[in-house]
Amino acid sequence: MRIRNLFLLCSLLILWSCEKDDQIPDNSPGSISSAGFISFTTDGQTLSTAINTSLKSVRLEVDRKTDVTTLVPSFNVPDGCTVFINGVQQLSGTSIVDFRQTVTYEIKDPENRTAKWNAEAVPVKLKILIDGSHDGGVWWFPQSVQTGFDAKAWHQGQPFAELLRKKGFEVDELGRGKELTEEMFFGYYIVIRAGGFEKYTSNELKVYKGLLDRGMNLVFFTDHKTYDPIDELGDYLGLRFEGTYNGTITRFKSHLITENISSISYIAGSVLTNSDQNPNIEILGWLVDGTTALPVMGILHYPKSRIFFIGDMNGLQVMPQPFINNLIIWMGTGFE
Repeated sequence: MRIRNLFLLCSLLILWSCEKDDQIPDNSPGSISSAGFISFTTDGQTLSTAINTSLKSVRLEVDRKTDVTTLVPSFNVPDGCTVFINGVQQLSGTSIVDFRQTVTYEIKDPENRTAKWNAEAVPVKLKILIDGSHDGGVWWFPQSVQTGFDAKAWHQGQPFAELLRKKGFEVDELGRGKELTEEMFFGYYIVIRAGGFEKYTSNELKVYKGLLDRGMNLVFFTDHKTYDPIDELGDYLGLRFEGTYNGTITRFKSHLITENISSISYIAGSVLTNSDQNPNIEILGWLVDGTTALPVMGILHYPKSRIFFIGDMNGLQVMPQPFINNLIIWMGTGFE
């Protein structure tokens, strides 16, 4: 009896082993492939392509005048792979693709395994990104890195952001905690840099360089320099703000931004110290301290971009008028 049971057990083990060998292995034809895009570019592109191999996604930004219905992507995939959209083979630099919506690509490797990738083209629009990623607390207070940043929750900069939305702008905000990438800025023509307390990495400065070379309207807000005397982005732009100053801006140069303004409160801000050394700086406002007029706000003329700067954020968050309305009008111009 024991011998018979042992025989049956051995027979079952043999059958189970055969069934397992007959199963389709993970690397067989028809299973999911790890093949993907090595590079991906298209006509009308403005910034570097963001390729995410984990998410199997491609995102890129295109100029606002680009016809996204007739883009011609150029791409590279591993040797032996072929690329399809809805069963139609795609040829790099030849096939025309409609990118009004996210496009799903199928990439087949030499063993006929398929990987699905999503590709998106983001046109530049007249919308605003508030970059509070390096803020020391003036914009995001009382929120912090410890509590996390939530643009929908109360913070000191929220009333200004809401005013921009009421003026018809699409507005998004960046909190702290992540290194800036070009992808974060895809589609935004207007950027408000709110605070420069945290150190910028070399990669983050390259992001801003790419945006400035692409063309943008940049509103550069900084604050007093008691705790952050070095602002790498300001240094890159050639704007050197120093010190801690309070008072009132009472002297102005005629400009769209200063129209009908008699004074602006200046609360714990800084002053520009190199305006006479940079010929591209045009001062629009001075903080008058006795007989001394200290430059604190103005325009930085840049080849493809427009830059407004001011050395105070606290005073702006009470939204003095008509200054804020003038600044909003200025932000919305130049988008052609």
